[in-house]
This record gives sequence, C-alpha cells and structure tokens, in this order.
Amino acid sequence: MTLITIKSLIAKTTVGHSKMNTPHLSKTPSFSQPSRSRRLTPLVAAAIACFIATGKAGATSSHPAYLNDAYCESLVEQFVDSGMRSLGKYINENFKPEYKGGIRNTINFLNQRAEWLGECDSYLSDTADSRVFHDEQNTKAIFEAMDALAKELQLVREGVEYPDAAGNNNPRPFVKSRFDTLAKLVDQHHTRMLMKKQFK
Repeated sequence: MTLITIKSLIAKTTVGHSKMNTPHLSKTPSFSQPSRSRRLTPLVAAAIACFIATGKAGATSSHPAYLNDAYCESLVEQFVDSGMRSLGKYINENFKPEYKGGIRNTINFLNQRAEWLGECDSYLSDTADSRVFHDEQNTKAIFEAMDALAKELQLVREGVEYPDAAGNNNPRPFVKSRFDTLAKLVDQHHTRMLMKKQFK
C-alpha cells in the first residue's frame, strides 16, 4: 500500500468519525435560539397558577363554607369595636364578684369570640397567608390575653378568695389588670389597621 493510499484512508476515517459524533447545528439546543423557551414560559406560568389555585382550593375546602375574608373582617371589627366596649363597661362598671351570672356570661362571651376568631385565623392562615389580627405575634398575644381574662373570671366564679390589705375579698384589681392587658393589645391592632387603611 502506498503512502498516498494510507493518508487517504486515514482522512476518510477521521471525517466519518467526526460526522458520526457531531450533531448538526440545526438539531442542537442553543441558548441563542429563545423561541422554544418563549413558547414554554406561558405554559410554565399557567402550571404554577394552576398549582397555587389548587392549593388554595384544597385549603378552603378544609374549612366551613361560611368562612371568607369579608366574614372574618366583619367579625374582627365587631370584636374590636362593640365587643371590647361592652366588655370594658362590664369590667369597669358592672363587675361584682357576688353576681355569678354576669361572670358566667362574660366567660362565655370571651370563649365564644376566641373560638370564632380562632376559626377565622386558621382560615386566613391557610388561604391568604395572613392572620386574624395584625400579625402572628399580635394574634397570639390577643388570644392569650382573652384566655387569661376568662380564667381569672372563672376563679372568681368558683369562689377563690382575693384578699386585699384590709383582709377583704377583692378580685377587681386582678380582673381589671387582665382586661387592661387585652384592651392594650386590641388597641394596638386597631391603630395598625387604621394606619394601613390610611396609606392604601
């Protein structure tokens, strides 16, 4: 075999190997060809939107049908406004340890509102990533203050003695202190909500 023939065979083999392993440019994905990614972007966005909607629908279905943003907002406003006014009037003016019926009604009021507001808090947390009061910290503090006031009233109702300096049973300062803590937290929430509406 001559040298020319050997060179010719090597050249043919090399070119053939190159063709077998190098795909054509028109078939190779390239970042310089954005048309495919542009076609996919709306599909990806739609898939994400569908996923979010499905998640929200699933979260909503796990709660009672009557729960919605408007209902929860109305419930909070009623508690912050007329509910706290009534509670304040009772604690500051009408609270008498010997009248067990009034104490029982106030405990029921606090427990019922805590249950309703807690239901809304769970709903809003699942569906809107928000809380029933200003934020998680404020919401937790308000629920704890409601519970503390209800428990203090329950102790009075059960006949626990609160002797003062003169030896008389006087639970009023303890009950009022619990109420004042709750009122301060609710007032902070109310102020924040007013500021939020003002800057909308």
